[in-house]
Amino acid sequence: MDKIELNRYKRHILLKEIGGSGQNILKNSCITMIGAGGLGSIILYYLAAAGVGNIKIVDNDVVSLSNLQRQILFKNEDLGKKKVLAAKKNLLSLNPLINIEIYDNKFTEKNYRKYINDCNLLIDGTDNFKSKSAISKVAFSECIPLVYGGLSQWEGQICVFDPKSDSICFGCIFPNDPGQEFEESCSNLGIIGPTVGVIGSLMSAEVIKFLTSSGKPIMNKILTYDCLQGEFQEFCVDKVQSCKICSELNKN
Repeated sequence: MDKIELNRYKRHILLKEIGGSGQNILKNSCITMIGAGGLGSIILYYLAAAGVGNIKIVDNDVVSLSNLQRQILFKNEDLGKKKVLAAKKNLLSLNPLINIEIYDNKFTEKNYRKYINDCNLLIDGTDNFKSKSAISKVAFSECIPLVYGGLSQWEGQICVFDPKSDSICFGCIFPNDPGQEFEESCSNLGIIGPTVGVIGSLMSAEVIKFLTSSGKPIMNKILTYDCLQGEFQEFCVDKVQSCKICSELNKN
């Protein structure tokens, strides 16, 4: 690292769990952020600021006025623009020392490969069951760690899935598709912005911790946050042997 980088990331480097070696790991790491909406806004800001050197963003949406209540990566001037374009512009304005690749597309089980080349970790910032299930399937089929987060109204949850350590997966937590009616009702129930911020910040911390091997990841359990009641809770989750997502990995 040069003098500018040493000064920019000084507060990280001072942490004994990260230090200069950990900051170099972040600089040389590559993450793929799937979804640049509410969670993606928070996560991308923190990881760009943290000096994660290579960031890939996959999203096919545009910035709308209703996004600005919680998607703090975007501004009024970004309305109507592709989220990936606006995200890259605003993130490089924050930290021009990193490399950002953008993909104006939807992440699927058929087209994912170009999005995960050289990727050390996947991050799920999507807002529907089908996408989350597909991302988890890709993570386990390609043996790439995944940081998962979910939101609804005043509540949020987070978990880390690591195929390399006999971890649970999204299918172990949610074995059944809730159906389109449930998904549509959730999208119309609303969400308070600060809950998005809390969950996104926690996910960012898990990414940094995982990449630098610092502390203990939130794995094989779910951490939930209830903003309305001001409560955090942890729930241990057992691995489901018949799980369609991670059981195939176990057989190989």
